Amino acid sequence: MSIVKDSIVECEIESLAYGGRGVAKVDGMAVFVAGGLPGDTVSARILKAKKRFAEAVAESIVEPSKLRVEPVCQHFGVCGGCAVQDLDYAEQLAQKGAQVASALSRIGGVENLKMDAPVPSPDIWRYRNKMEFAFEHRDAELHLGLRATLPRGEKGLGPVIDIEECHLCASRDVAIMHSVRDFCRESNVVAYHPQTDTGFWRHLVLRHTSIGQVQVHLITTADERKYNLPEELSEVLMDRFPEVVSFVHSIRRKRSTIAFGEEIIYRLGHKFVEEHLPKGDGSVRYHLAPNTFFQTNSGGASELFATISEFGGFTGHETVLDLYCGAGAIGIYLANEVGRVIGYEVNEEAIGKAWASAKLNHINNCEFHAVSLNGGIENVDALPTPDVIVVDPPRSGMQEKTAYSILRLAPAKIVAVACDPTTLARDVKRLSSKYTLTRARAVDMFPHTHHVETVALLERK
Repeated sequence: MSIVKDSIVECEIESLAYGGRGVAKVDGMAVFVAGGLPGDTVSARILKAKKRFAEAVAESIVEPSKLRVEPVCQHFGVCGGCAVQDLDYAEQLAQKGAQVASALSRIGGVENLKMDAPVPSPDIWRYRNKMEFAFEHRDAELHLGLRATLPRGEKGLGPVIDIEECHLCASRDVAIMHSVRDFCRESNVVAYHPQTDTGFWRHLVLRHTSIGQVQVHLITTADERKYNLPEELSEVLMDRFPEVVSFVHSIRRKRSTIAFGEEIIYRLGHKFVEEHLPKGDGSVRYHLAPNTFFQTNSGGASELFATISEFGGFTGHETVLDLYCGAGAIGIYLANEVGRVIGYEVNEEAIGKAWASAKLNHINNCEFHAVSLNGGIENVDALPTPDVIVVDPPRSGMQEKTAYSILRLAPAKIVAVACDPTTLARDVKRLSSKYTLTRARAVDMFPHTHHVETVALLERK
């Protein structure tokens, strides 16, 4: 069978690649099929044909997989929030574990690693504690919701669709979003358009915590003539939804469509919300500001942090270096198990929240520093030799100089946390001259999506 662009092939999907596409073999060549699930037999149209692989899209399902299930959301297939809601959850979990193992083998060069069983999310619906909704003005109407998926091969942002439901977040959060949409439409003020750099409404970010507190973060452009509108909206929401304890209005001047406020200019209620993660007989408490990064699945965060603790095997005396520490969530969770925690993070606001959360938990063996890791960590004055390094970098992974700095510090253990198995595998290979990967465990924080978190233990040779 000849595999060329625009040809139609019939194939059976064997697995899922990282990113959510099905993987089939045609004449010994790997074909990545968008819209195919493990066990499906599909008729697929080839979009790209390379020497070693091809990319395709499923035109029709010849025989559906027994692993297919009925999606629960009316927007599935159009909304870009979910990718595999139509795949049995146990199979989702198995595929994510296999993707991590494959990346560590192919990219990381790890041999004979027996992966730990993947950890499921405690809740597979209504698990998200933070949702980012986008505004858009289209066809003379304001829209607020989530972006639609684009056809395979198209680049850019999908149009915003006015979702009526979402099963990944709390139903109350959807109700708040509906109220904001109604208010903003009635204001007759247009949404921001990045190409023309005009308009006002940009993003709505909702965060709720396990103790029932809700924070509303409204992001707009800088137009003081319209600042009365967010103030009016805050009063409407806090009157209608008693759980809303914090309303934040921030402005963003950059054209990039990121839900991040550059300057907070108005607050009603608290400046933060408080999150609790169970640990032992008590809980660990965190103060979360509008732009603070925190795991979006609170139940999953407990599983993730418990895995880090398990892999660390702490005795109560270790000095732990916490790299890319963010708001100190991991270090604060580990504080009562170790002798000392030193955290480094480039974001000064996050470091401020780390200190605040340490104080909230009456912790005095943690310290946090606003330091860029782009140049490695040798430039940090009086850095003590760590027993364990915990590293939780962004999706792009560790900077190369940071990896080399870790090799020179040579702690007994490295506990690496990653939200992308491919960059984790690359970093494992960078450290392989001195370290052996002895354990790895996928922790599912994002059911029905292609995302997966991984914890890996590297021990000094």
